[in-house]
Amino acid sequence: MKQVNFKRVAIQHFLSVGEEPVEVSFEKGLHVITGANKDKPDRRNAIGKSTIADSIYFAIFGDTLRELKKDLIPNNITGGKTHVELDFEVIDTKGTRNFKIVRHLNPSKVFLFEDGVDVTRDSIGNTNKFITDVTSATPSIFQNCVIMTVNNAVPFMAKSKIEKRKFIEDIFGMEVFSQMLSQLRVEYNELKREQDIEVAKMQEVDHNLKSYKSQQDAVIKRRLEKKKLYLERQKNNTEELERLEARLEEFVEGDTSKVETRIEELKNKLITCDEKINEYTGNVSEKKAELTHNKTSYNKIGTDEDNCPVCLRPMEDHDVEYMEKEKITLKEKMIAMAENIKVVGAALDNAKEVKTKVQAAINNQTHKLSEVKIANQERKGIKQRVDQLLAWDEELKIDLKHVEEVNTDFDITIAETGKRLKDIEEKVAGFRKHLAKLDIVKLVVSEEGVKSYIVTRLLELLNSKLMGYLKKLDSNSYCIFNEFFEEEIVNEKNKICSYFNFSGAERKSIDLACLFTFSDLRRLQGGVKYNLAIYDELFDSSFDDKGIELVTQILQDRTEELDECSIVISHRKESIKAATGDVIFLEKENGITKRVAYTEV
Repeated sequence: MKQVNFKRVAIQHFLSVGEEPVEVSFEKGLHVITGANKDKPDRRNAIGKSTIADSIYFAIFGDTLRELKKDLIPNNITGGKTHVELDFEVIDTKGTRNFKIVRHLNPSKVFLFEDGVDVTRDSIGNTNKFITDVTSATPSIFQNCVIMTVNNAVPFMAKSKIEKRKFIEDIFGMEVFSQMLSQLRVEYNELKREQDIEVAKMQEVDHNLKSYKSQQDAVIKRRLEKKKLYLERQKNNTEELERLEARLEEFVEGDTSKVETRIEELKNKLITCDEKINEYTGNVSEKKAELTHNKTSYNKIGTDEDNCPVCLRPMEDHDVEYMEKEKITLKEKMIAMAENIKVVGAALDNAKEVKTKVQAAINNQTHKLSEVKIANQERKGIKQRVDQLLAWDEELKIDLKHVEEVNTDFDITIAETGKRLKDIEEKVAGFRKHLAKLDIVKLVVSEEGVKSYIVTRLLELLNSKLMGYLKKLDSNSYCIFNEFFEEEIVNEKNKICSYFNFSGAERKSIDLACLFTFSDLRRLQGGVKYNLAIYDELFDSSFDDKGIELVTQILQDRTEELDECSIVISHRKESIKAATGDVIFLEKENGITKRVAYTEV
């Protein structure tokens, strides 16, 4: 159990308090804050009584219950520097520690001292947080368990469902579950965002990996197709080589020189034949011309005329004989010439026949030479083809070796991408596993989890406490909370009603019953007990005399049972009668509030 005992508050230049400090000590008992307004003797309001409650709240939280702007808090008459001191002690497992909060405005400053040592943090915000941690206080708990301000605070029952739920969770000390759930949601969302990023990366890397594998498969497929093509070519080349090599064996390389020599010889012989033919032809022509001439001469020798047809002289006997003799000579000569022509013609025919044979021989040898050349050329072509096929075969062996390689350009990329994908998959799996755990933990700390279990166990205590205080206040209603902290208020006619269906006094009874209940539960379940309870204008509205009597009795019982300092702020003189402790009398004059000694009249 943690005990927070407030000891003293001192205020200066705060709201209506001026240069003269107002100091209030918090001793055990029922104390009453009241006073008089000298500026308006007929009025008992606007004295500055609520300033005491505001100053305590301001010291702890740096704000007022009425949520005034900071520039409206300093006293606007004195214009001095706002100064508020709050002394308290904390008793817990660390022992007893004495603290002092000093808070200023104009400029804003806050200091915290622990056993006289300055433990102020590096900023006002951090110091405020440290103060609330030390006091285990929140504005909601403080307004509903320590200070009840009728006019300036919204009663618990008038709050929204969310505000009620949060407040009761704080009362039960279950705010840790809400904080845990909030932190878990933040962690879950951050983790989910990281997972989504990694999943997107994983999908992208997986897509890339599939693309690389697809390209690798395409390369391998092309290699297989090429291999098949190369093997087919290799097979065809081998078969063609076998055929060509078999043909080469059939070829005997022909010697063209002998044939060419023979042709040359025959050509020379042909020339000789031509020369002989020309010679014989010329001779025959010459002999024939001469024979023709002789024939002409022969035909001209002799005449039947009496006179010589040439010289025209008379023909004589010796002339006739001479001509006969000449004819015989010419005839014999012509016969000899005819025989000669016949012999030469025979020689000419023989020469022509020889020429024909020689030409035929030349043609034959030329054809033979052509065949030999064609055969040699074909053999050369086959050999060139064989050499080409052998060269291609070597190239095919290199190509086959290349396409039969196991590795591709994508292997390293695929390996690296696969490793990256595996790493991301493991990371995503880790995220999913972590998220699954967080889902379980979220369920545990959610409304349906451990909170529901705790609430079920504590609801009976809450409802019984609340029912007890409503009975003590002689209320015409009773109120029950369910596991969702939703209240059900039933009136004296046993009908379910809204909080706002009741009168002001009845609502006040419910508010006080809640206040006392929550204060008890905070002490019993929240592990924190405050020695201070302030009730602002508790007796000034709604309650009749009987109601005031019942409330007073409860307050007096609580001060004894809990060693509590209960302070009632009231402008009614009758309230003073309820005091078992001090009467804190405030007086306002010229707009300035100060504390004066109380004198019974």
